[in-house]
Amino acid sequence: MRSPIIGILALAALASGVGCATSTPPAAKAAGVERVQCDAAATNDAERLLRSTTVLRSDAIYTHVITGNNNSEDRVAGAKLLVRPPEGVTAELMVRTLQCHSARVLLGQVSGALVPNDPYWLPDAWVNIDVKPEDGNFAITLTSDSVRDNLALLGRAQHYADDHALATEPALP
Repeated sequence: MRSPIIGILALAALASGVGCATSTPPAAKAAGVERVQCDAAATNDAERLLRSTTVLRSDAIYTHVITGNNNSEDRVAGAKLLVRPPEGVTAELMVRTLQCHSARVLLGQVSGALVPNDPYWLPDAWVNIDVKPEDGNFAITLTSDSVRDNLALLGRAQHYADDHALATEPALP
């Protein structure tokens, strides 16, 4: 017959192993990105790039999640901005510039208030940023690790898009 102590010890060992499986803290991730991504090309024009970007569209990114017996739901998994490519900026330079900016804001080296509704960073959370060419423009995807953070990203991205939208109709008198 097994001793109850062995069962308790096994559960304790399992619980301690689960507790050790944590992800990299956002500040540590930001420090690594800052060290690898931030050079003169990626840092000199970050504020100008953020202020001058023309946004064509913002969309939510959803993920379909099975929640139980024959139940599922769509959850916000981030945001996507479709932007005009800034003159002379490649997708690679844009992603490096945005990632460097995000890291520096998270590390407190740059103010996050310089550009209203800046969607490229969140307080105390890492934002994954990817830039890909799409139909002659750039598709910028922004994701984080939780639904709460992804909802915050989506809200910021929508406000940023409103502030930086391409004027498509003349203003009314």
